[in-house]
Amino acid sequence: MRKGADKMVIQEIFRVVYSPLKAFEEIAKAPNVKGPLLILLITLLASVSVQYISSTKTFLQAESGEYVPLAATEIFTGQLMSTLIDAIFRFSINWLIYGLMFMAVLKLFRGKEGPWYHLLITIGYTFIVAAIFIFVNAIIVSTLPIISFEFQVWNGALEGNEEMLNVMILEYDKTWGSSLAYQVRPYFSIIVATWTAALGAVAVHFLREVSWNKAIVVSAIVSSLSLLLMGPLIF
Repeated sequence: MRKGADKMVIQEIFRVVYSPLKAFEEIAKAPNVKGPLLILLITLLASVSVQYISSTKTFLQAESGEYVPLAATEIFTGQLMSTLIDAIFRFSINWLIYGLMFMAVLKLFRGKEGPWYHLLITIGYTFIVAAIFIFVNAIIVSTLPIISFEFQVWNGALEGNEEMLNVMILEYDKTWGSSLAYQVRPYFSIIVATWTAALGAVAVHFLREVSWNKAIVVSAIVSSLSLLLMGPLIF
């Protein structure tokens, strides 16, 4: 029975992507917190993928003169832990604030009342969009050329030398910034914001039984406030 319920949650997450109307119609009947928590796990996996792939594309010169991938150094472990902590924090804060903003705006529009946690859980399903685009980002990074840094540059940057840090940033911009794939990444935030807002409208329409017009307006207001307060939802 439990396996069947977990399978349904996984199906609901995928249906949010390819069939959001049916997905949120079902989710609204019995919001399950396992959905957003599973999306958090997917987000962590995607974030780790980006970090790992990026680290295999970055080579550092050892004191011996040999160049080794960042992924094979002790630095990578620290970066990985930092990535996981940052992703968990950003997901949690964004989810909480995003949900609270929907509650506040729906009150202004006098939407149907209901348990606050039902709304928070349901809105959490919309974060699957950000997770998908983190995976897309991982694919893009995998196509980028290898970039190498001399020992004095990366070691100096690691020790907080601002000049060496700027040298690294400039090298990344020169080597990766010229790639068309890398240049399209900034547009992800627009796609994520638009897609997430559309899913948010579908979610509140079914959960709080508001009209489509009102649901679209509510979601547009929340998405605009979210972008102003928190920035893009790509973790």
